[in-house]
Parts: sequence; C-alpha cells; structure tokens
Amino acid sequence: MSQIQILVDTLLEYKDLPHHTNPELKQILHKIQTWQKHRLKRTHQDLFDEEKTTLLTHYLVEKIYSDDAFSELADQLLVAGENALNGSGKLEKLIPQNALEAGVMGVQVAVENVKLDLALAQILYEQQRYEPIDGTIMSMLYKTANAKSVRLEQVQKIAYVCEQSHKYFTSFILQNAFKLAKGVAYHNGYQPLYDFIGEGLHAMKPLKKIEDFVEPFMEAEIAIIHKIHDAQPQPETKL
Repeated sequence: MSQIQILVDTLLEYKDLPHHTNPELKQILHKIQTWQKHRLKRTHQDLFDEEKTTLLTHYLVEKIYSDDAFSELADQLLVAGENALNGSGKLEKLIPQNALEAGVMGVQVAVENVKLDLALAQILYEQQRYEPIDGTIMSMLYKTANAKSVRLEQVQKIAYVCEQSHKYFTSFILQNAFKLAKGVAYHNGYQPLYDFIGEGLHAMKPLKKIEDFVEPFMEAEIAIIHKIHDAQPQPETKL
C-alpha cells in the first residue's frame, strides 16, 4: 500500500470519529486534552526549557497531541491526499519518500492520540459527569479504559517516529531534496503536508543526538502509565 493511501485511510478514520458530530463529546475531549497538555508540560518542563529539545517538545504537544490543532490540518491533508490518489499531482514524486513516510507516521500517531483520549471522554460522556478534570478523575479514566498496553505502545511509536525523522534530517541528500521540493509541492496544493513534515524536521535540527529527547521522554511517560495502572498514589503535581 502506498504512503498516500495510508495517509488517506488514516484521515478518513479520523474524520469518522464520533466527536466530530457530537458537540458535547467534543467539549469533554477538549477538556481532557487540555489537561493532558498541561500535564505533559509539567512532566517535561526540562525538555521545554532546554534549548536543543524545546522545539521538538512544543511540536509534539501542540501539533501531535492536540485535536483542536490537528482537526483543521486533517481536512487540508485529506484533500491533498485524495488529490494525489486521483492523479492531480504526483505527491510521492514531489516529496522524498523517507520524509513522506515520516510525515505519514506522524499523522498516524496524532490520530491514535486522539482515539486514546476520546475513549476517556466517552466514559465521562456516558456517565454524564461534568466536573472539572483533575488528576484523580484522569487516573480513574485511565484504569476504566484499561488501555495500559496501548498507551505504552503509543509511547514507543512516538519515540520511533522521532528517531526515524531525526535519521532522515541528518541526511544531507534528503535535506536538499526536501528543500528543492518546496516550490513544486506548494504549486500542486500540498503545502499543508509539506509544512507538517517540514516543521517536524525543523524541530529536530538543534538535536545532535535524538536520544537526548527520546530517553527522558519515554522514561517519564512509561513510569506514569505504570503508576496509574498499578494504582499507586499520584499527587496532582506529578501525574
């Protein structure tokens, strides 16, 4: 299956998620993801503050881990992907294959993040609970959803996307090919996808070793997932 077909299938799956047609569910999802982003910023404050990792950390939290930001982008990406499948623009020839693959993986990770948090939102929606989201409620939701293995796998996927993207960025040939593709990609209507990939690659630029980001990020996220599901007490400031 081509990368473009994978992209389109992933985005169609995203567009079919129930919060797009249920304003109440969408509002609950927004509250959960707002809390999640605040938690990520507390947990990884060192990565936000460190000059070499701040761009990548912001990119993941604001682009990959936010349905609000991703929803509009998904519409644009879907149009670009469907145009490519219909033959109006040779996308896979315009954007280097490795860069395109990294971008599609990034989209898949973003959609999976939304699906995981949507499962939490659906629990509150079904229970008709509207109290403010806090650490205690989030712990309850995580354990009720019982998706520990999926959450752990998602952390691994994020790390893999970062590692692969960094490997591509350090390729001088790919960097030049990607830069040269910009004008043609824009001309053919693929600016959203090109910019999405480009921003991710740019966020990698200050990092000489991707492990400087991946290792502390994974360690903290995996530890929190284990603590929640193992029912260990979680102070609000630590979750």
